Amino acid sequence: MSGRIRVLLGDESAAVRLLLGALLRDDDRFALVGDVASGAEIIDRCDEADLVVVDLMLNDIDAFSLIDQLRARRAELPVVLYAEVDPPYLRAEAASRGAVGFFTHRTDPADVLDGFVAAANRVGS
Repeated sequence: MSGRIRVLLGDESAAVRLLLGALLRDDDRFALVGDVASGAEIIDRCDEADLVVVDLMLNDIDAFSLIDQLRARRAELPVVLYAEVDPPYLRAEAASRGAVGFFTHRTDPADVLDGFVAAANRVGS
């Protein structure tokens, strides 16, 4: 992938969107194309993105159902989960639905951003 990775961020928490959005804006590898609270907005705007980063729950849908809808619309679009919790069954479910990464709020921010790059490049190559 060449150029900046266009990221669409979805989380029901405005605080998480603010913090993660600031990290993305401060890193020259990324262009934040939107930070939204609903799956409907992600579906509507997914054509703008090279990578979707989403929490387990949004205002109107869970991440797994959202991934299914994104796969139907843009099968090649990488989706990464960024969540507060990390039970193994959620990681397994995310992977089985096609998510290319899973990070928690406790993961070092540099590792999260590097993981986003790897996720975007894995699908784009």
